[in-house]
Amino acid sequence: MSASFDDSLLALDQQLIQLVYRSRSLIEGPEYDALLATCLRNNPGRGITGVLVNHSGWFLQVLEGTAASVNALFKIIEADPRHSEFLLLRLTAIPSRDFSDWSMASITVDKRRFLELANHALHAEDEAMSVIRDFLCYGKWRDSKG
Repeated sequence: MSASFDDSLLALDQQLIQLVYRSRSLIEGPEYDALLATCLRNNPGRGITGVLVNHSGWFLQVLEGTAASVNALFKIIEADPRHSEFLLLRLTAIPSRDFSDWSMASITVDKRRFLELANHALHAEDEAMSVIRDFLCYGKWRDSKG
């Protein structure tokens, strides 16, 4: 391989991306708290930020970081027996992080909000991320339509 090809691959690995997935959670209570504590402990060293949205046994998780670090973490998450029924909703290059202040924020939402956020993420609408970020910053939800 030429040096320029190697440099190109390295540049792709360093591209900032956002990955959003939905999965069935097979844990609750203390197990959920332990999972979140692990994220908070490990994500800073991996350069990962994001949010874990929880609703009645379902997760919607946003992971942000370099392509290399997010892909490596997602492989670990996919193999984790505490999840099932994975659906990748969004994988996109981003110019900056939506959740730069959180190594892993956590929000519990109702069914309507969960489905709305998942639908926006599936259709690659940035609105879902700004609605979540606004909630984390200001402590209240705004309608995603305005």
